[in-house]
Amino acid sequence: PRHSTARACTACMQTCSSSMALVLLGATLAIPSRISPVRMQIIPSSGNGKRLLVIGGNGFVGSEVCRNAVKVGYKVTSLSRRGINPDPNDELLCQVSWNAGNALDQSTVDQYVSRSDAVVHAIGLLFDVNSGLAFANNIVSGSKSQPDQDSTYDNITRQSAFNVITAINSRPALPPPLGTPFPLAFVSCAEAGWPDVTFGEQVEEAAPDWLKRYLIAKRAVEAKIQSSTAIRPIVVRPSLIWNWQKYDVLPAILIFNIANALGVPFVDKTVRVETIAQAIVAGISDPKVRGVQRYMDMEALSAQLA
Repeated sequence: PRHSTARACTACMQTCSSSMALVLLGATLAIPSRISPVRMQIIPSSGNGKRLLVIGGNGFVGSEVCRNAVKVGYKVTSLSRRGINPDPNDELLCQVSWNAGNALDQSTVDQYVSRSDAVVHAIGLLFDVNSGLAFANNIVSGSKSQPDQDSTYDNITRQSAFNVITAINSRPALPPPLGTPFPLAFVSCAEAGWPDVTFGEQVEEAAPDWLKRYLIAKRAVEAKIQSSTAIRPIVVRPSLIWNWQKYDVLPAILIFNIANALGVPFVDKTVRVETIAQAIVAGISDPKVRGVQRYMDMEALSAQLA
C-alpha cells in the first residue's frame, strides 16, 4: 500500500465562516475562563526514546509536531501519502523516518501503529472534493495538496482516524488499571465545540453544507476516540492555525482574535502552529493530560516545551 487513493491535506486550517457569522449575530457574551490543572514539567528527555507515529507528518501541523517530538527525545516516524521530508535542510526533520503509505488502508495503519508507543493524527481537509471549493486548497493548504475524487471529509478525516483507533484497540494490552492507555492525539477544530457555547447551534444551522459535513467527520472521530478505554485521548481544538509565513491568513487572524477578545462565544482565539505542535507533544508526554484541549489549554501545555 505505497500509493494513496486519497489526498490528505495536512493544513488543518479552520474555516473563516465563523467570523462572518459573528458579524451577523454581534454576540457579546463571554466564555467563562478556565483554569488548567497543574501538570508535570516537560523536560527535553520526556520522549525518552519512545516511538511516535505522526499520521500526516509532512504537513503544516504534522511537520511541526515532528520537529518538537524529535527535540524532546522521541523516535519519530511519519506516514503520509508522499512520504517526503518537507524540508531536507531542517536538522530535526532529517532525524524523522519518512514513509509513504495510505492511511485509508487498515493493514498499513496496523503495521505502523504496532511499532509505536503513541500516535498523532494530523491529516485533514478543509475543502473536500464535494465542497465546490477544492481549488482553494492550493491557497489555504500548508502543503498545497489537491484533493482527488476520493478526498471526502468522511474518508480523509473520519475513516483514516477510525483506522488508527481500530489498530490501537487491536493491540494486546492489559486493561485499566493494570495497563496504561495508549496516547492518541487528534487535531480537531474549535467549531466542533459549537453546540457547547452560546449561539453556537444557531451559527452551525446557518453554515454551508460543506462545513456541516466537515464538522460531522470531526465529531465522529472525537466520539470514537473518547469512547475507547484502550486510548488516552488528546483532542486539540484549534480555530485558525497560522504562522508568520502564511500571509494568506494573516488578515483573518485579526478578526478572530478581536472577536474572541470581545467575548463572542463561538469564535476562539487563533493558535500558532508552533503552539499547537508543542501542546500535542506535551500532551502525549504527560499521562495526566486527556480530553478536549481548547486554545487556552494548548497555550498552557505549549509553555512547558517553549
